Amino acid sequence: MQKLRMAGIGAVAAGLLAGAAPANAVQNQGPQQTQSVQAKAFTKLKVLKEFDYSHSKQHQLPLRLGEYYRNKKGKMVGFGWTKIKKKHNITKYGIVGWLAKSPNIDHLKGPRYNLTGWAHHVKCSGSRCKIVDRRKMLLATDETMTPTGGRGRFAFFGAVTAFCVGTEKCPTWVNTKFKPRMTALNTALGDQYVFSYEPLKVSKGSLVPIV
Repeated sequence: MQKLRMAGIGAVAAGLLAGAAPANAVQNQGPQQTQSVQAKAFTKLKVLKEFDYSHSKQHQLPLRLGEYYRNKKGKMVGFGWTKIKKKHNITKYGIVGWLAKSPNIDHLKGPRYNLTGWAHHVKCSGSRCKIVDRRKMLLATDETMTPTGGRGRFAFFGAVTAFCVGTEKCPTWVNTKFKPRMTALNTALGDQYVFSYEPLKVSKGSLVPIV
């Protein structure tokens, strides 16, 4: 009974996030059509990766295949990796995993949370450096227990979307220069890229948190 209840909740969550049609629309279809719709729904829910998740010690955060499409009202809707990649130009799984471990957690409502991090493009000339581009990055999560599409296993719905705040698409350098372990600033180099869980500034040739 508990699994059936969670399955229903998960299906509703997925449908709402993806802009899908109401469940009663499926009931009016024949058996073959119903099976086809269910198969497509499970494909969208397929888990591509699971990451350590700072908001839960018991559960990892799934990244599902998801979808991104134009609905009948002409609005682009979706969720998961397909939306993250196509709409927001985040093309590395590792960025989602890095954001999933962020200590910056904001509770929105119910099972929904936002986690944030910062990407910095630093340019140095001689011993002088300045930040020429700073992007706040956000990962939206949903902790509703949802089927994974295999052997009756359930997990968090997971990563709903991820993006650079204030713009639809993240700049390409966010993907090509992603190295979350890089923290030191080398003033002898020109362009450098630093990813951190707090916004940084340059002070006396070093990167320090903005306070």
